[in-house]
Amino acid sequence: MRRFTLIPLLLVALSACGGSDRQATAAAATADSVRADSAARARQDSVNRTLPGYVIDSIFPPEEELRRFRAAVGGTPASAFAGGSGSLDILIHRFVTALSAGDTLALRSMAVGAREFGDIYYPESPYSQAPYRQSPSLAWRLIQDPSDKGLRRLLERYSGKPLVYVSHSCDPKVAHEGRTTRYAGCLVRLIEPAGITVTRRYFGSIVETRGQFKFLSYSNQF
Repeated sequence: MRRFTLIPLLLVALSACGGSDRQATAAAATADSVRADSAARARQDSVNRTLPGYVIDSIFPPEEELRRFRAAVGGTPASAFAGGSGSLDILIHRFVTALSAGDTLALRSMAVGAREFGDIYYPESPYSQAPYRQSPSLAWRLIQDPSDKGLRRLLERYSGKPLVYVSHSCDPKVAHEGRTTRYAGCLVRLIEPAGITVTRRYFGSIVETRGQFKFLSYSNQF
């Protein structure tokens, strides 16, 4: 637990240096995002063992687990992302506009759905392979629960308030997971209400396949 205090201590030190606040905030938010992704995966095996149904799910082969997940979520088989954007830039601009308007339906349409997860992302993701392999239902739960929580917090904080997009950046190291490319550590610089310009991590990873981009998670720093 001690290592997690380094980021806030570093920010306090850097804030004393004129002109360095922006760089310190960006570095901390990037570190938070990347650390959250890697730490979540590293904890998955131990987390799985504490959740109900772990032993029961483990008796099924991967193909059967995936078949059961698809049957449970229903819907039409997905071969491409529906409601995605043609570029990462467009997706983030849509996100800012929808968040400011409090448009929950638009925000949810920009995120990977359960059937898209089961048909497109999961089969070639780290969740389907050792050492992080786990059932698709459990992997979806571990992504979706914090994503739902993050979206609620975003709407509580920003819904109906003016937001002005300034810029964004993501970690230059992207993850190629089969046919899917995943972007992590994305930071967005906005002018928030009251005219305050900030750089924050408003969402988690973004995934792209067949030229369409969607949010994998709305997990954020709030």
